Amino acid sequence: MDGPIRFLIIIAVEDSDGISTNGVWIQQIAPPYYLFKEVPAEVALATPSGGFQALLGQTRHGPSNREPFVQRFLSDREARDDLADTLSLEQIVADDFDAAFCIGFSGSVWGTHSRGPGPLIKTFLEDGKPVAIIPGQQLDIAPEAAGPGLLIIGDSDQSPVLAAHALVKVATERREHMARSA
Repeated sequence: MDGPIRFLIIIAVEDSDGISTNGVWIQQIAPPYYLFKEVPAEVALATPSGGFQALLGQTRHGPSNREPFVQRFLSDREARDDLADTLSLEQIVADDFDAAFCIGFSGSVWGTHSRGPGPLIKTFLEDGKPVAIIPGQQLDIAPEAAGPGLLIIGDSDQSPVLAAHALVKVATERREHMARSA
């Protein structure tokens, strides 16, 4: 893959059965968004149906929005525009991205369903690409586990930041390895 490193942030507002999740917080998106941007890398945001996605904690006031990444996101017009015009999962071609960061997904990665982020996550993993799923609750990753890819699962307050750092490192090293092998 030529050009800048590209990260896909999937905001999973529905599980694999199309049922609304408990919501995604802006605190889960802002840190990885900026860690990826600072690589520098291109970042695309996607949701199951595309378009505007309201997030929990999306106002400038409140105790959870005193975090520097959240304040930066809420003050950044480009970031707000990215969130206001997310791509739909149907528009995503996994070959265009180096890694995926999925927030809010629950369900089966390897199931035969066609809804939600599961099939796209499966494609990333089958292509040997790293994927982070935060929080890693109620996931069905058997029987293939991560396949040839790398699956990062976390469920703490620090998981978005730690997973983003891991994805940056793995995507960068994967690019370097592919360049040496070519």
